[in-house]
Order: sequence, then C-alpha cells, then structure tokens
Amino acid sequence: MFSREQIFYLNTLVKPPQPIKLVLFFKSYKGIAKSTDKHKKYNLSFILKKKSVHISNHMNEHKTYEMIGSDGEKYGPFSIQELEETLSQGRADKQTQIRETGSEEWLPLGKIITSDNSESADQQFGPAIPSDQPLDMNKALVDGWVLLKEHLGILVGAGAIFFGIVFAAAMIPFGQLFVQGPMMGGLIILILKLSRHGQAEVGDVFLGFQNYLQLLLATIVQGAIVFASMIPGVIIMIICGIVFFESGNSEIDPNPLGIALLITGGLLSLTLSVISLILTFFLVHLVADKRGEFGDALSATYKGGKMNFWSLFGMLIIIGIVSSLIIILTCGIGLLFVLPWTTAVGVKAYEQIFPTRSTILENP
Repeated sequence: MFSREQIFYLNTLVKPPQPIKLVLFFKSYKGIAKSTDKHKKYNLSFILKKKSVHISNHMNEHKTYEMIGSDGEKYGPFSIQELEETLSQGRADKQTQIRETGSEEWLPLGKIITSDNSESADQQFGPAIPSDQPLDMNKALVDGWVLLKEHLGILVGAGAIFFGIVFAAAMIPFGQLFVQGPMMGGLIILILKLSRHGQAEVGDVFLGFQNYLQLLLATIVQGAIVFASMIPGVIIMIICGIVFFESGNSEIDPNPLGIALLITGGLLSLTLSVISLILTFFLVHLVADKRGEFGDALSATYKGGKMNFWSLFGMLIIIGIVSSLIIILTCGIGLLFVLPWTTAVGVKAYEQIFPTRSTILENP
C-alpha cells in the first residue's frame, strides 16, 4: 500500500522518543500500527487521515502538471496546490485530463487529487458569485445534449418518475404546488452529480425532499415574481375590454384603440414575464445546490441572469422551438426526452455562470 519512501516518512511522523520497530498490519475494519516490543497500539486510521495529505504533498510539492481545458487547449504548468484551487473553484472537475510535466501519460485529475487532498477546499463554501466569463450558449446546448446521450437511461427514467409524481399530485387540489419544486430540485441534483462525477442513481431524483421547505419556497417565490410581472399587461387588457366595443352599439364594432390596447397588454405581459423568468431562472438550481442562504440565492440568480440576459434569452428561445417540435412530432412521447435535455442544458449553463461546486454533491 505504501512505498518504502512513504513508510520511512510515516515512521518519522509517529516515531516515539526511543527507537521502536513498527510492524504494520491491516484489518478489514480496523487499522492499527502495533509496536512489537512494547505492544503499544497506534490507530493507523488516525495516522492516515491526518498524515496522508502531508505525505502526498511531500512527494508532489516539486512536481508540476499540464491540464487540458474545456476548449481542448493545454494549460500549465500548475503546482498541486494550484490544481486543488482550480478543482475547488469548479474550473475543472475530477475527469479533467492532466499529466505531469514531461510525461506522455494523461490521467484524470481525480487520480492526482484525492478526496483527502480536496476535502478542506470542498468545505470552504459560501454564496454563489456569477463568473466574469459570459455564458457560452452553444456550449451549454451541446453539453446538455451530450450529457443526455451518455446517461440516456437514467435521465429518461428520472424524467418518467418526475412526470408520474407531478401528474399524480395534480389530481389533488394544490398538490402539484407542493411536490414540483422538490422534484425539480432533485432532478437538478441528479444531473449535477452526473455532470460533476459521471455517476448518479435514478433515486437521486428524490434528494430534493431533503431540502423540502427551501425548494418549495423557491418555487413559490419564482412563480409569484413571474405572475406579478404580468399584472401591468393584464390591467391594460382589462381596460381594453372596456373600450374594445363602442358603447351603445348593438353590433360588434371593434374599436381601433381597443385592439391596440389588447396587443400592447399582451406583449407587455409576455415581455415582463420572460424578463422575470430569466432573472430568477437559477433560483431553484442555487437552492438545490445549497449555494448559501435563500437570500443569497435570490441575489445571485438576479445578478447571473442580468449579466447573461441575452444569452439566456437566446437559449430559452432555442429550447422552446426544439422542444415544441419534438413533442409535436412524437405526439407527446418526446416529453420524456425533452424534460431531461432542457434541464441538462440549464444545469450546464448554471455551471458556467456559477462555477464554484457544492459540498452536498461532494459528500452525498
């Protein structure tokens, strides 16, 4: 398990005042280092937990590495500490390909930085801050499609469960309101796990219920904001109903002013609802990913949506057109593919705008 150099280094860390010969032996459920002459026990699991990071850093502190970025270009050299920082900030994941400077062998970043190395970085977690880099809409759309293809079975299965539960809840008055938020949050968590770690289970779609109240609140707040934004246009349309027909005329005689008000009110409601949807688009993502307190998530989604407004607008337009075509051409069956794909695209956009990773997904 250890090389000769690591054993020597380990002995120097735990060596008592008088020379003692250590014999290491392992049990499946207990790790104990035992002295042969004094029969003094040392808890090996404690030693490994406290010293493994120091051993790794001691062996790698002088090494540098090159990394392949998401654009396919090589970057570096990086020290092991710089790689840990890059990983903790979400600018790379454990599948990112790296190699030691001068080597020809490429390895996943997770092979170099273990959970012990990155544990402290994962625990340093605060409110999400939008990235200075603008959203690459095309990359989000393509990456979402690739993620769906790579994990088609689990995503379609999770989507079917989502639809089944939400549809059943809709049979009860206000039932859909109480389950849709946690279910959507669970689907987002599942896709985040697939995106970050390459593995998840269909049952992860229920993880949103572990944060039920926050996700329920996020859904209600987002819906309320979108609904409130439509009120000015609805008021104009009500006024339109009053002046649409000339009073005292028994025949239907549309008034040009009434028609203009009707169109204006409709366009205003549509425009304001789209703006509010974009500005709150990532609220459920941030709450599901536990990015700070609820107020932090609300502020972050506004800032991220504002900074990337037109890219998100274009992305939603494309999603809407493609989804409509798939649903129409498949007579509705395509919903099982549309939901996971659109959610995956949203997750990929979320990861671009808010790159810092969540501890809930590192330690499920």
